[in-house]
Amino acid sequence: MTLLDSIKQIASTKIEDATGLPFAAYSDEEVYQLEMDKIFRNDWVFVCNEGEVANAGDYYALTIADEPIIIIRGRDGELRAMSNVCRHRGTPLNDEGFGNKGRMVCPYHAWTYTDTGKLIGVPHPGTIAVEKSDHCLPHFKLESWNGLLFVNINGNAEPLKERYAGIDKYLKRYNIESFTEGTGGENEYWNTNWKLAIENGIESYHLFKVHQETLEVNTPTREAFYIEGKPDWTLTGGNLVGESRSFTESAMMALMPKSVQRLYEHYILFSLPPNFVGILIGDNLGYLSVIPVDAENSIIRAGTISSSKINPGKSEQEFVEAFFEEDKWICERNQKSMKSKHAKPGKLVELEQVVVDFHHYLAERLFDTKIDSHIVDEKAKPLMD
Repeated sequence: MTLLDSIKQIASTKIEDATGLPFAAYSDEEVYQLEMDKIFRNDWVFVCNEGEVANAGDYYALTIADEPIIIIRGRDGELRAMSNVCRHRGTPLNDEGFGNKGRMVCPYHAWTYTDTGKLIGVPHPGTIAVEKSDHCLPHFKLESWNGLLFVNINGNAEPLKERYAGIDKYLKRYNIESFTEGTGGENEYWNTNWKLAIENGIESYHLFKVHQETLEVNTPTREAFYIEGKPDWTLTGGNLVGESRSFTESAMMALMPKSVQRLYEHYILFSLPPNFVGILIGDNLGYLSVIPVDAENSIIRAGTISSSKINPGKSEQEFVEAFFEEDKWICERNQKSMKSKHAKPGKLVELEQVVVDFHHYLAERLFDTKIDSHIVDEKAKPLMD
């Protein structure tokens, strides 16, 4: 049996028979290239939130599956996803990261483009006529879901509204359409395969061990539960415990309706494959995204959308930095064993149903295998509007 055959077989199993994927799946170059072709060039990939590109000229440049892309808000207010590659000789137009500019000028020969991708300047062409309309920047499909921006390179993915329609019933009471404030952190480079980072982010099984003094204090493993899921998305959750709010915040909460107070008694954890993990508490949705760099390295980036201005205090920043460092440590440690020739993965437990859902996503996307799996737990009903 080949490695791909083994991945297909294991990724298609249900929780009762599920094990981890073959360790080579997290380092093999052939597997990685298949993932780039079948997933990251073919499906919706999360990039940033709308609040990070709110003003005319704001942009975010990144590379997805070797494709340099820029998300930019035009002077007309529209957001567009375009190629970040000059149509002359292929130089990246903009440095990766965030910035603001009205026109894009190639750093090589100064070919110049508008914020809609039209070529408007070709210096020193001599006697050669360059038809500018033939040298515009290609566009990619871009959609926003509740203020979160996703790109689809090949343009064939179904609308996000259709894909995530089943999640809406859990979001109504949060008034998530009011989450118009957004911010994001710096790129972090982790020596880990993208799937290891996602699997770590979506399950709460490891909290009691890896995050003993951080997340486990207020979101303990013992209080985690499954809500609803299938290959394209999964919601899990957990009850919040301990004193996580200040006296002032607690006093203000006491004045709020009971229905609002309940929003702060638990969290909802979103798994939106391939690369988005979010946690919703009250009027705040924090998240991390994972962009593969190669078979054994990934870019990890955190962000937040909220209904109010986001201004975390020093203690909050230190808390986030602490558990991120813990996650980085365990993911990189995990990666070190992924080339073992003798070790084999073991059984997954009940709290790892969300990992099984993610494996089902991989089976469907990589091998065109239809997985008939849609689980709704009894704990889901109280969380619906």
